[in-house]
Amino acid sequence: MNLMIIGCFFYILGMLTVFRPKHKEIWAHYLAQAATIVGSACVFVSALEYILTDMSVVAPIFVMGKFVFAMDGWSAVFLAITGLGGMLTGIYGIGYGAAYKGNRLRMLSALFTTFVFSMVLVTLAQDALGFLVAWEIMALVSFLLVNHEAEKKGVWQTAYQYLVMTHLGTASIMIAFFVVGSGANSLEFSSLSIESLDIGARNLAFLAAFIGFALKAGLVPLHVWLPNAHPAAPSHVSALMSGVMLNMALYGFGRFIFNFLGPVEFWWGVLVFSLALISAFIGALYAQMATDMKRILAYSSVENMGIVFVGMGTGMLLLTTNHKELAMLGFVAAIVHAFNHSIMKSLLFMSAGSIMHGTGGEKNIEKMGGLSKFMPQTAAFTLVGAMALSALPLTNGFVGEWLTFKSLVQLVNAEAGTGFRLLAAFGFLLLGLAAALALGAFVRFYGVIFLGRPRINAIEHAHESPLSMTIAMGLSAFLILAMGIFCVPVVDLAAKVINNTLVNLPALNNTLIITFPTDTGTGSYPPLALVILLIILGVILYLLSYKKTILVRRDTTWNCGTISTNRQQYSATGFSKPVRRAFEGILKPTRHKSYLHNAHDYFGREVLYKLSLPDRFTDNFYQPIQHWLVKTAAFLRQIQAGSVRLYVSYVMLAMILALMWGAMYRE
Repeated sequence: MNLMIIGCFFYILGMLTVFRPKHKEIWAHYLAQAATIVGSACVFVSALEYILTDMSVVAPIFVMGKFVFAMDGWSAVFLAITGLGGMLTGIYGIGYGAAYKGNRLRMLSALFTTFVFSMVLVTLAQDALGFLVAWEIMALVSFLLVNHEAEKKGVWQTAYQYLVMTHLGTASIMIAFFVVGSGANSLEFSSLSIESLDIGARNLAFLAAFIGFALKAGLVPLHVWLPNAHPAAPSHVSALMSGVMLNMALYGFGRFIFNFLGPVEFWWGVLVFSLALISAFIGALYAQMATDMKRILAYSSVENMGIVFVGMGTGMLLLTTNHKELAMLGFVAAIVHAFNHSIMKSLLFMSAGSIMHGTGGEKNIEKMGGLSKFMPQTAAFTLVGAMALSALPLTNGFVGEWLTFKSLVQLVNAEAGTGFRLLAAFGFLLLGLAAALALGAFVRFYGVIFLGRPRINAIEHAHESPLSMTIAMGLSAFLILAMGIFCVPVVDLAAKVINNTLVNLPALNNTLIITFPTDTGTGSYPPLALVILLIILGVILYLLSYKKTILVRRDTTWNCGTISTNRQQYSATGFSKPVRRAFEGILKPTRHKSYLHNAHDYFGREVLYKLSLPDRFTDNFYQPIQHWLVKTAAFLRQIQAGSVRLYVSYVMLAMILALMWGAMYRE
């Protein structure tokens, strides 16, 4: 475990760069990024090395006062995710962060390193207090990173919303730990268990834990902070938040389910499964509607975290039956898709940052087009990421969703009653619809940004990103394809973690419970055969297109007698209109038309058309609560009259009530 300690040392070194002189801030930035990369590499290698062992012993790392930090099988998975994500975003940040020179660059780089380190500490903590302290550091540092560009319009409001929501989640997690710890001798994870408590306490602990971690994961309806916070942060921070931080919610929730809460109740699984499915659908639907590039990716994160928790919910449901081996597939699907999503979403947020870097900060995809001509490397890497988030075969995104669908089949195979079959049907319906919407969203995302022609003149001056940014994107794209084609080792390692470390069921042996490709009786996925088939098809297409006149024909578009402009290309809003009309009852779009003036004597008036999609969860749920709180605060403010005598009387009244309560309930 020496590598883990070395990695932590490098993180601390990177944090200390904030004290470098201001005139050396660029070197402080490079040093912080290098420390993050080296530290994350040490964490990743150490975690992978531990997973490759039998994982029978918890590996102690270090002790800090009363805080114990160690690694077990469950934490090793998320340490690997954190280490890999830290390496990729650290490399990317070398070039991307340099653009912030003169804009608190030292603080940005040091906070970035601290953010990665805090997530490492979250996964290493082996007691409730240490976990909560690390969790709070992670929340506060991420708030500061989201608020880094506070001078921009709306950033401070977004950061404050995130701060409030994340602390509500922390409070809920604290309640869960309080209930769990009330029946334990200490707050160490090895001592926490509520099996001795009644069902009411167990249910309360589950609800509190699920609310807290679902809020951090961005599950509907607790997701409202996510589409705002991720776009506001610098792009390498957005990549880290979406690719790594969201997975901390899965880590914490899994820790409660597998270690603290005892036997899983049926309704727990139904709740997790249902909200996860709704999250996947809503996230994919809104991703296809948004026009802000990073907002699209944020809603996609809601969808993918929904898919991850579908796997968790399926596993929990199957744990309530006697088919525990089938339940393993759901848990394996969850951690495989979580790992894959960390790479996919990191790549796409890095691509978004590259596009912003090359276009002067533009995020509105309606103004883009034709960027593949000016940014060919970014276009190629973004295509790989878009294919993965569309769950196309030969990418790692397909593997996770394939396993999730396979786990839904087990709900039927379990033969546990009509309820399980209905849940499976509900799952196939919403998850299939979410997959189709995600495919449309990323066809739209890539096509509008990179294909066609520039919609505004500024796009014609776009340029490719610095070398460090393209290297990070290239490595991510390579990992996506490698883990999609050679997926067996990844799935086997995930199965090993679940089988050997988490469930601890004596009925299970140490053989791997997942085979990939699966048996032909229930469907199989042979990636190497697909690669060979695609190579053959590629050769055929190349031979057919050798003479371009066979497949390519260029002509002028007929435009009713007028000269066509680049603005008349198919827009992102137009692309998503059929879906918007189909789900108009859910989206409730508002349209505004205004006629400005006669553009031409023969061709009528110039029309301004504006479409807005309100966040119905904010408008119908959170804003009424906010208004009630403001009114309540205004009412309570009336008792603050500024009179010392009045305040003393409040204290006396409180003392009298406390004495009366004590007298009534005295033993």
